[in-house]
Amino acid sequence: MNQKMPDCGILMEKEEKVVVILLCMALLSLAIAYTFFYSENITDPLNPFSSSSVPGDEVRLEGDLLSKRFTYSGNHLLMDVDYGSGAVKVFVPSDSGSNEVNSMTEVNDRVVIIGTVSEYEGEIEVVVDDSRDVTVI
Repeated sequence: MNQKMPDCGILMEKEEKVVVILLCMALLSLAIAYTFFYSENITDPLNPFSSSSVPGDEVRLEGDLLSKRFTYSGNHLLMDVDYGSGAVKVFVPSDSGSNEVNSMTEVNDRVVIIGTVSEYEGEIEVVVDDSRDVTVI
């Protein structure tokens, strides 16, 4: 009556253990690469506006609102924003929410603006695509 009890533990051969360890190391390497490379690009996809920004650049502009006014025709909003190294014009077309931006901002407000650098009559400006791209902080 020498009956052997079944073994419920998982036994792996040496080669199987090596494969499991290598798979774990590969997954850990992918997690580290994702954390360091991919997450950095998500946190700030836009470059800050600077004097070296060129037409076509998508930028983040942070500064103090110096002035704002509507154009004589078209009901577009023009703002001057001091970004620390000077002032830049910001253009908000009427179909992009110029009235909304006007009502939520006041002169001397600190604003963050997301837009595209453009050139108008030889001067650099930032063009806003949507009123949600202007935030008062």
